[in-house]
Amino acid sequence: MERLEFIKKNTLEWREVEKPRITEPNQAIVRPLAVSRCDLDLPILRGQTLFRAPFPIGHEFVGEILALGEGVAHQFRVGMKVAVPFQISCGHCQPCTSGKSKSCSSVPHASAFGMGKSGKAFGGALADEVLIPNAIAMLVPIKETTNLISIASISDNLVEAWKLAGIHLDQNPNQSVLILGGAAASIGLYTASLAKFMGSPDVLYVDMDQTRCALAEKMGIRTEHLTTYPKSFTKKFDIVAEATGSESGWMCGLRSLEVDGFFGSASIFWTNELKIPYLDLYNSGANLHIGRVRSREWIPEILRLVEEKGYDPSPVVTKTAKWKDAKEAFIEEATKLVIVR
Repeated sequence: MERLEFIKKNTLEWREVEKPRITEPNQAIVRPLAVSRCDLDLPILRGQTLFRAPFPIGHEFVGEILALGEGVAHQFRVGMKVAVPFQISCGHCQPCTSGKSKSCSSVPHASAFGMGKSGKAFGGALADEVLIPNAIAMLVPIKETTNLISIASISDNLVEAWKLAGIHLDQNPNQSVLILGGAAASIGLYTASLAKFMGSPDVLYVDMDQTRCALAEKMGIRTEHLTTYPKSFTKKFDIVAEATGSESGWMCGLRSLEVDGFFGSASIFWTNELKIPYLDLYNSGANLHIGRVRSREWIPEILRLVEEKGYDPSPVVTKTAKWKDAKEAFIEEATKLVIVR
């Protein structure tokens, strides 16, 4: 079978590899149908991260089950559409049973499809077939009527929006939300879209990119185009979602937080030296959340909103490409790209 692999900086190649085989009872083979490019993928391909080639690429995907191992058929069936968490987990270790499957102890830390060393071990989503370990724990059924392109990013960037805003608005929708858009391009827009859908009375999306501002505005979201980030916004917000990837955006977001507000970041700063305005945050009583998403735990939350409540994240998808064009499309600029089989 063919699999798309990251070979070197700005270079992808289709490689012929052996088809995966079910070798243990709790396994499944999934055929990816829609693969979304994560906001992190372009920096990886450009050599701007700590991930080093070569490895298979692609970790945000939905697909259909091709085969099931022994003991899995009572819960799933061949042909069923499923979402696949990008983080590898077993479902029964202490981290998994306590809602922290992102740190599953049965595999090396932070194991995932399509990234770094673990990508070599578990494969990537841009492949004809993907072997899913621990299928009972990992696979999440999708309704046949659900638009797969709209939720192709559900395992990572789309659930980032739940981490940044949804989880707080689910408890109290009457909270204001500031989204600082930027390097994590689709995450900022997903967060704005989700916050508006969940009923926040005051959603403001700000960005230095006019195209993303226009897209947010088209979705009915109040926007502000900036050329530089202020020290802070005069108005403070209950929820601040930082997706800029810049220190100036990070500091602006932290200083724009309301008393006892919630600050979350989608940015990855490849350093241990990032500053915070400690005294300001101490005096206001800030709640900070920094870290990886809980993919398996939060996929059902987004599916619930999409399949039961009518949330439509599809306007964030700015480009689709056919499977045969994935090699070229995956390195081209686009806010949110989805490769469709």
